[in-house]
Amino acid sequence: SLVYAQTPCRKVPVVIAHFAQHLRSAVTMSQTSAPPPPVPPVPPVMKRSMLAPHGPVLRPQYSQEEEWEEFCERTDTSKVHDFGRYWWTYGRDEDDDGFLREAVFLEIPVRKDVEARQVKADLSMRRLNIKVNGESILEEEFEDPKWLNVSESYWELEVKEVKKVRRKVLRYVLYIMMECPKYITRWLFLCEKTEDDGRLVDQIDEEEDHIDDRLRMIAKMKEPEPYRDADIWFSETEEEEERWCDGCGSTRVVVMRRGTDEHYMKYCNDCPFVSPAKENPLPTGLMKQKDIDEKRARKARLKARKAEAKRRAEAEKEKNAPEPDRSEEVPADYNKSEKTRMYTEEEFHDVLTQALKSGEIKWEEY
Repeated sequence: SLVYAQTPCRKVPVVIAHFAQHLRSAVTMSQTSAPPPPVPPVPPVMKRSMLAPHGPVLRPQYSQEEEWEEFCERTDTSKVHDFGRYWWTYGRDEDDDGFLREAVFLEIPVRKDVEARQVKADLSMRRLNIKVNGESILEEEFEDPKWLNVSESYWELEVKEVKKVRRKVLRYVLYIMMECPKYITRWLFLCEKTEDDGRLVDQIDEEEDHIDDRLRMIAKMKEPEPYRDADIWFSETEEEEERWCDGCGSTRVVVMRRGTDEHYMKYCNDCPFVSPAKENPLPTGLMKQKDIDEKRARKARLKARKAEAKRRAEAEKEKNAPEPDRSEEVPADYNKSEKTRMYTEEEFHDVLTQALKSGEIKWEEY
């Protein structure tokens, strides 16, 4: 930044000192106050619940449908493992930070007069011991001692309907460690590995349910072919033409229709044998699709008959079942005193005055 001053002889460039100093300070301030360079976003930590592949519903091709249905039934989180004195399910629970975490929900029925101060739970990686008023109601060892997050697991008392009876149950939420690759879908306690249909359950040759196995199963599924309408035809039908000679078995045949032939014929190049060629009313793609539709319809009818038979058996069993034991049933108004009441300003003033007079509320000066 040069400024020219007028002199009698020539224009002399004059550097204004204070302007240059101001310019340098402005440059320095712009350099110091400039925003920092952008930092690339850090990928979020991969949560264990993000790897649970039982969320999306996939539809594989027909040859893999039975395998996929068996996998979905085995990994169904709504399945209840009922063992009489306790039952448990596998699912997700929202933790204190608002994240969904996978956990095992263990529920144990207790007496209707049990309070939280009377319950003592001793939980470790290997075993669980629950006592009520000094009496043990559950003392079992876990089938696998490597998945439980002891520090974050908790229990609570709640009232829910159990087999048409309103019961008080102890609900224990057993969190699974984030680094554990296993899903608890078969056994929770070691006592559950008992005899089943005359054989030991632990002798069943079946792999454990892991994250890698689930991801491999999903990766193995193939997408079905797009559904073709009846007006879409394909000229490629070599798969259904049986290109071999019916006389000598040679594959050097020519499928053609001469002027004197009523149908397409197979002419062999190695022998004089001539036989009618196989003709389909539909192209190969539509024939396969029609066959698959018929198989799926038969499978749907068989599944509907099984579901109807199961429904009838359950209805008959429920009809012949004895009246449930209601000795430990919790009354319907068990939480009447805990419900929130809405008062107007006058009603609240009257309730507060009455509570002060009766001594339920005392003023304290600090």
